[in-house]
Amino acid sequence: MKTLHQILIEYRATGKAIPAFNIDSFEIYQAIEDSVKETGLPCIVQLSAGEDKFIHAERLFILVKKAQFDGLPIYLNMDHGQDQLRLEKLISLGFDMVHFDGSKMDYSTNLEISQKFISNLKIHYPETLFEVEFDKINLVDSVVSKSSFTDPNKAYDFMTQTNADLLAVSIGNLHGVSLKLPEVIDLDLLSKIKNKIPEDKFITLHGGSGINSDQLSQAIKLGVIKININTELRNNFNHSLFQIYSKDFSQKIYENFSPAIDDLKNIIKSKLLLFSTSNYA
Repeated sequence: MKTLHQILIEYRATGKAIPAFNIDSFEIYQAIEDSVKETGLPCIVQLSAGEDKFIHAERLFILVKKAQFDGLPIYLNMDHGQDQLRLEKLISLGFDMVHFDGSKMDYSTNLEISQKFISNLKIHYPETLFEVEFDKINLVDSVVSKSSFTDPNKAYDFMTQTNADLLAVSIGNLHGVSLKLPEVIDLDLLSKIKNKIPEDKFITLHGGSGINSDQLSQAIKLGVIKININTELRNNFNHSLFQIYSKDFSQKIYENFSPAIDDLKNIIKSKLLLFSTSNYA
């Protein structure tokens, strides 16, 4: 099976992106695995610190390794990791990539710590990919200020000095889904960032649930290689379960969860297909 790095290189060359789905429950993972099996398209599954505390990354690791053994192109990432010891443990376990989020620090401190963290681990784990972030990507309904957007010159500086592989950019994207106003990303800024950073570095987009399909396709065309999807899966799963439990439901839990998983698969497959459609037509 191809490494995640090989997939990213191949996808960038053909104008595609890989979806990264957060695992909020094992039912969500089940829906993802079934969708990958049915489409044959690759994806990343990932955990935030809260999701890791609930699920335990080691358990998810076993499921993903079994899927990989069966030939399914599913890869593992730790999302928004801040605990360096935890990240190092997951790297040694065999995670394909980790995201070190130092965005709560000032720029220079983040740069110094990210540089040391990555340089120390790349020696021992050269195939592991490292994602970094220096502009804090806010939650929905926050005040969106362009002062928090990624500066292309800082992006170049941060990526060259840290030797990170992927950069999570802030271009108007927000974590979550706003019911008031749709997210609007700055595609011109994205293009400037893409043209500034080294060619062997990749751009990632967080907050993909609240961005419309047209903008996502444009972002992929401009170089975004990985798009995070979380809230859309959570909302859909909760809505499906609410509908099931507000009507007739079975005492057999799996009979209630199965239709909710099927609903999730529709969303997951749509993302897999959308992101893997070449944007270089």
